[in-house]
Amino acid sequence: MYSIYIVDRNQFSRVFNLLEINSYDKVLLKPNICGFYPPDMNMLKTLLQYLVDHANQILIGDTDSTLHRVETRFYELKLYDLAKDFGGKVLLKNLLSYGKIDISIPNPRAVKKIPIPTILFNIDYFINIAKIGSHPSTKITAALKNLFGIVAVKGKYFRYHPRGMDKVISDIAKIVKPNLNIVEVNDKILISKDILAIDIVASKMFGIDPFKVKHLVYVAKDKDISLKEIINKIKIIKI
Repeated sequence: MYSIYIVDRNQFSRVFNLLEINSYDKVLLKPNICGFYPPDMNMLKTLLQYLVDHANQILIGDTDSTLHRVETRFYELKLYDLAKDFGGKVLLKNLLSYGKIDISIPNPRAVKKIPIPTILFNIDYFINIAKIGSHPSTKITAALKNLFGIVAVKGKYFRYHPRGMDKVISDIAKIVKPNLNIVEVNDKILISKDILAIDIVASKMFGIDPFKVKHLVYVAKDKDISLKEIINKIKIIKI
């Protein structure tokens, strides 16, 4: 069974006691800082207020996109101001600054290796944060598409989009495994440990048939299960 919590935006804090998040040394948050759909700052602040009691250090990071530099977006979104409220416990980082390591993709659809920031191998808990939106080449961008921002390459668009983004996303999903996924859909916030299940539900709520989103179909096949079978095993918990 794949559990998906759905909560009203103004009730977001109510879900935390249900998530069973332990205490950790380092926690990484990966919002869509450099994309078209950045996170709601009130939601992010509420999450940080909870996490500061469960982590010694919280990193908020992304990599440069074709359009944006991470540091510039931190200023534009007032994230530096937000981080100051937490007394040095929250750090903002361009994930490219940590260096990278090439990871081989098992049974690749588009790429044999993908460079990943080394910090992903030196954290204890990884939270993937996305806001659903439309996308010209993948129909939707949500939790799975947000993982593209993990790829440690400048000019990712020109290097990977010609290979087929749905295939690239499914390749990334084989090696990058968030512990928790959060997706904003209009006035609702979805939370789940399963990245595919949360995107299926988010897609439906956004008015898109998940069977028409190729990377959802690919990721299901890579798990040796059909998308229909996963849908039948999804448990929605409204809070």
